[in-house]
Amino acid sequence: MSQLIQPSEVISGGVARPTPADIRLDKSLISPHIQDAEYRWIVPAIGVTFYDALVADKGNSTAFTSTAYQQLWDSQLKSFCANAVLYEASPYMVMQLGTNGLYTLDNEYGQNVGVEGLKFYQDTLLQRLDVKKKRIKDYLCACATSFTGFVPSAIGCPESTCNEDEEISDIYNTLGIVL
Repeated sequence: MSQLIQPSEVISGGVARPTPADIRLDKSLISPHIQDAEYRWIVPAIGVTFYDALVADKGNSTAFTSTAYQQLWDSQLKSFCANAVLYEASPYMVMQLGTNGLYTLDNEYGQNVGVEGLKFYQDTLLQRLDVKKKRIKDYLCACATSFTGFVPSAIGCPESTCNEDEEISDIYNTLGIVL
């Protein structure tokens, strides 16, 4: 199965886990939604060519062979992927369709939050995903030369490198200030 994140990575990690999901969350509830989440959120954020390169490098393991890819995964991409998976999976964990129709799940240890609670949860996750998408774009654009297979123009990175000295001289050049 071609995907970046494994179901166990969405919920594991103890205190440092990448999502607000309970560590007892059943992996079978989220695994069917991983590919949809990645194609909806991750591919547009990093570009299809780079996504394919990352999937090829990682395979079915929880670690990359490339140090640069692993650093990207640990610092930015794992959390982005995991939250995208929760966003996509959460409606199916609150409601299910069965022979008795569409119903909300309930258990003896807690009360189901219902559709309104689900909307609030997804809105909160959406805000988090928007921030993570911007952070990963900034990270990738700043470190574009470190990643084999990354096409900066695929996600709208500026054509020039992000060098402060160049940016400052560009400001002076466009303002007509002579030093």
